[in-house]
Amino acid sequence: MYDPTFGGAALARQLNKSDFLKEPALKNEAHKAAIVAQAVAIARNGFAYLPLTPNSLAGRTVFQVTDLASDLVLRKAAQNIRRITASKQGSRIEIIRRLKLFCEEGIPFTVVKMDIKNFYPSVDQDFLSIQLNKRLVTAPSTGSVIKSLINQCRSNSVGGLPPGLAISAELSEFYMQDFDCHMREVLKPHYFARYVDDIVVILPHLDNPKALKKLIEDILPNGLKLNFSKSKAYTFGNANIKSPSIEHSFDYLGFKFNVYQVGKDRPYSRRVDLDIASSKVKKNKTRIVKSLLQYLSDGNFDDLRDRIRILTCGYQFFDERQQKRRSAGLQHTYKLIEGNAPALVELDRFLSRMVLSNSGPICGWLALAMTNQERKELLKYSFFTGFNNREHFRFSASRLAHLMGCWKYA
Repeated sequence: MYDPTFGGAALARQLNKSDFLKEPALKNEAHKAAIVAQAVAIARNGFAYLPLTPNSLAGRTVFQVTDLASDLVLRKAAQNIRRITASKQGSRIEIIRRLKLFCEEGIPFTVVKMDIKNFYPSVDQDFLSIQLNKRLVTAPSTGSVIKSLINQCRSNSVGGLPPGLAISAELSEFYMQDFDCHMREVLKPHYFARYVDDIVVILPHLDNPKALKKLIEDILPNGLKLNFSKSKAYTFGNANIKSPSIEHSFDYLGFKFNVYQVGKDRPYSRRVDLDIASSKVKKNKTRIVKSLLQYLSDGNFDDLRDRIRILTCGYQFFDERQQKRRSAGLQHTYKLIEGNAPALVELDRFLSRMVLSNSGPICGWLALAMTNQERKELLKYSFFTGFNNREHFRFSASRLAHLMGCWKYA
């Protein structure tokens, strides 16, 4: 039976393998008991001080809690919120799969993509507290922990929800539950999906997309606004043509959708080709460059080879949040693209050019530093073959962290 309380046994179950790796003293039962007892006291009395440590990630600020006892309390509160509110983030791959199916229909429709501006920091803390008070009547201890968290955010001058914390993801999904319901009730769309702050809606032919954006912004919870510069609408007709061409291309959740016009040979459906979004292709190119620059800095070819393996193939890692081993990499992130997707070929050409060229500010130095045998070793790895052959490598958590360190912000 699920235990929603913040007692010692329930909080001790929030400890995971990585905690013991980071803090070996936890193997001592007395030290472990002291941490758990401290967590119990925090849950009962509130956070006297919550160490929210800011870090920069890809140009934005994310936070982490460096005090283990406080983190155990937040982990338990996140688990309770998920159970009580039934809030759950949608599956990115399933959203893409269903969006593709709808785009294959041979009828007129409009795809509207929207982005919520500055999502986590814009959540209205007072409105969130009011909503939680309504839902957590039967879970006062969880409500008390969340109230204390919000007070600590204010004390640390952190607006909304602190990005980077697991509990922020759970609370943001709860915060958006009514919005998701209203979108389906008010718009009655063919399809609606939201993945964190990225929204997509498929509607019948739409004459005034701007009016729709205004309507959606009015439905958003307190504090949230749409980023109109990233919100776009694409209208699809149903005119049959002899030789289908791309009617519209758009990106969503890292995928590029190439949607072809209805052809006379397929009057009731469109063809939809999925590829890697241009922004993600650029991101992978940046990581290739950063890997090569790191090699020029430290001369460690084994590290360079393993970084290229990570980029071009699949790899396994231990997911601390879910406490299980998972697979990752291009073939998992973009499993719905075809094996001959143009982006794979483009990335291979870029990698080959960087490795084989002997001119330019980076390649000129590489030509001097790298041996022919090392070049051959790198060129054994390919985005195309790695994706199609489902090649995998396994690294320890510490090794993976070391390898990704040079481009984790790229």
